[in-house]
Amino acid sequence: MDHVPASEKSPGVDVEAATTRDPSSARPSSFRQQLRNRLIAGLVFALPIAITFSIVYWLLMTLQRFVLNPLARLTAVIQGYFRQHPALESLPEWWYDVASPLLALLLGIATLYFLGLALRSWVYRSVEWFLLHVPVVNTIYRAVRNVVESLGQQFQGGGGFKRVVLVEFPHPGMRSLGLVTNSLRDVTTGRTILTVCVMTGVMPPSGFTLFVPEEAVTNIAWNVNDSLQAIVSGGITTPPTIHYFEGLKTPLPPGGGPIVDAAGHSLTASDGHVV
Repeated sequence: MDHVPASEKSPGVDVEAATTRDPSSARPSSFRQQLRNRLIAGLVFALPIAITFSIVYWLLMTLQRFVLNPLARLTAVIQGYFRQHPALESLPEWWYDVASPLLALLLGIATLYFLGLALRSWVYRSVEWFLLHVPVVNTIYRAVRNVVESLGQQFQGGGGFKRVVLVEFPHPGMRSLGLVTNSLRDVTTGRTILTVCVMTGVMPPSGFTLFVPEEAVTNIAWNVNDSLQAIVSGGITTPPTIHYFEGLKTPLPPGGGPIVDAAGHSLTASDGHVV
């Protein structure tokens, strides 16, 4: 048999190299990739839970320090007065164990109620005017107030946000998510002007208030919660479709609506429920 030079061998797999290659040589890279993917998956799973619980813990500690502890001291003072009163000396000890938590709860409800009344009074306006005119403090107070007001609107059913739209911002050719907060009437032309709140991404305590004509906004089938999640996550968590070029023909109700495809059909999950 004639000897075939190496240069004339047909292209393909090098049989000799394939037979001598260590089959375990590809395992380290695959193992490192799987290990990295598992670590990233564990981080994605644990980080939101840890951040959520840390924020909740901070809120509870703040509430305990500035609200619950003062109420507990006030309850102790009232309870001591009851113990020293001649007509209440015969009450059993278990009565105080039951009455103290109830008294603290009633005091907390009464405090929040009177603070709610003070929100519309000159006391609140005076305190707010002072905080807004103190350097450094005014920036912190304004940011915290906006966040708390947004949370309060969500607890009240999102009544502050009418619907979600797209507006041309920050320049023509680009569109941003906007939350419609009010509807005005132009005195000259009679056209409807919407007040639209465009929040900043990732951490949205601030943003921009835009006055946009009704016909200049694009209505989309996103509700307020979907939009806030998209803003806070920087666009990572968004519904699968959006009416970007051609909006909905009619505005959605305040609570939003189902996610629809380009043809306007509602997208359903595998179990048949509307997404």
